[in-house]
Amino acid sequence: MNNITYAFPKLKGVDPSCYIDAYSLVLLCSQAHTPRSFTMKLLEKLKKLCPYDEAMVFFLNENKKITGQYGVGVKEEWINSYLEYYMDEVPKTNPSFALRQDLRETDWEKTATIIDWSQYSGTEFIQNYINGRGLKYSWGFTFFDMNGNYRVTISLDRKTESPFTKREQTCFRLALPILNNMYRNFFYSGIDTSSKKKQSQWERYNFTAREAEIANLLCQGTTVKNISSILYIEVSTTYKHMAHIYKKAGVSSKQELLVELLQGKDT
Repeated sequence: MNNITYAFPKLKGVDPSCYIDAYSLVLLCSQAHTPRSFTMKLLEKLKKLCPYDEAMVFFLNENKKITGQYGVGVKEEWINSYLEYYMDEVPKTNPSFALRQDLRETDWEKTATIIDWSQYSGTEFIQNYINGRGLKYSWGFTFFDMNGNYRVTISLDRKTESPFTKREQTCFRLALPILNNMYRNFFYSGIDTSSKKKQSQWERYNFTAREAEIANLLCQGTTVKNISSILYIEVSTTYKHMAHIYKKAGVSSKQELLVELLQGKDT
């Protein structure tokens, strides 16, 4: 049990079983190899951990354009209705319900929000869409890529007068930061050391394997903090590697490095 709790933040007054449930959720999702299979496994486990009646999933690209969607227990016509009309109408009446928002990875209060729909009324969206589906509570949350762009948004919906309990919220919130780290790794291509093309482009710099990984992540726009998290190293260690990279590439700043590495010329 102690080994499990160390993987999660230690919170006062939390039932030990919450850590076990959070761990089992993370363990199941770790078996996924694509964003879609990840969300499917997640919803499969949440069906027991935080029972819901319906769920909707929307995948987005880095420009917040929807690239795919699916529902669990919800009729396809409701998903289409949202995409074809309400997705653009909602921001005009209540921006907090909008699919596209200016969300930040560190702001969990906004990226994992529970809505009691009885507190809202009067708009077309509430009357025709929310009441039309018979929704009482919705728990929405998002996962991000390594550049801080949210890439999937999920809504767990209940049709009964049973709000999400404190225990359900605690179990899921314990797992959320770890799940987000797992999800963003789907967008980390890393440095393919078996690729002759990349080796020929950068071999003149004589980067170590770790330096090549970091250089590649920098080229993808990944922040130093996120690089450290992805590679499981200290921020100070990342900066030390970057200093070596600068020296080998003959540059003195990240901007100069990106120009040097992305110009795609062999010398």
